Amino acid sequence: MKLLRSDLFDLNPLRKIHSERIGNGGHHLVIIDDLFQHPRDISQLMDELPYTDHPSVRKEAPTYRCVMNFPNRLNIYQEVFQLHYKAYPEINRLSEERCSFDQYFDGSPLIGTNCPPHVDNEKNSTPYYALVIYMNEDHLHGGTQFLRHADLNMETSTGTDEAFNRPTTIRKATPWDYEPSEWCLYYLAQMKFNRLISYRNNLLHSLYTNGSFYRNHPRKTIVSNF
Repeated sequence: MKLLRSDLFDLNPLRKIHSERIGNGGHHLVIIDDLFQHPRDISQLMDELPYTDHPSVRKEAPTYRCVMNFPNRLNIYQEVFQLHYKAYPEINRLSEERCSFDQYFDGSPLIGTNCPPHVDNEKNSTPYYALVIYMNEDHLHGGTQFLRHADLNMETSTGTDEAFNRPTTIRKATPWDYEPSEWCLYYLAQMKFNRLISYRNNLLHSLYTNGSFYRNHPRKTIVSNF
């Protein structure tokens, strides 16, 4: 039996917190740098976890995924929720979900039709926010791009509206570089080791890579909705 250290996911007391407003909608983006106290150990753990490509687990994400809980003593959800509350006081309830540990490879057969911009909210689900924690110590590239539908001028979506009924041109070599006539990239959250970003989960977004950088080394992230 292999046990995780009780302090593995401790937060760094010297973490750096700031926020930004992005897009025409002035959407609130939380950024926390130097989040974990032992990030290298977490990154190494991610290489040892069992992953699956089953769609019921990865939920159409173009990643290999392992789902597990953070220890209950981790207060990151409450901290990020309070930071968002200043911008969205109408959301007064924290809905916590378990985390997903993801590894993405450019050229993976999982990409398929999962390239178009998406939202993280699901039908009949209660979470309001999403978070991404970047766990690449080396091989840093891209990040998370936030997009506006060119014709509809939409930055948010229910996941079932018109923006999702229009085709997106996918370039096989660079699938995350969308046609400017279809999608406008208005903000790129840069990947940085041990950085958390959090945003409303109805924002249209996708990962960003040039389509070749992560062929030999994975893009490692921890993601969650809450």
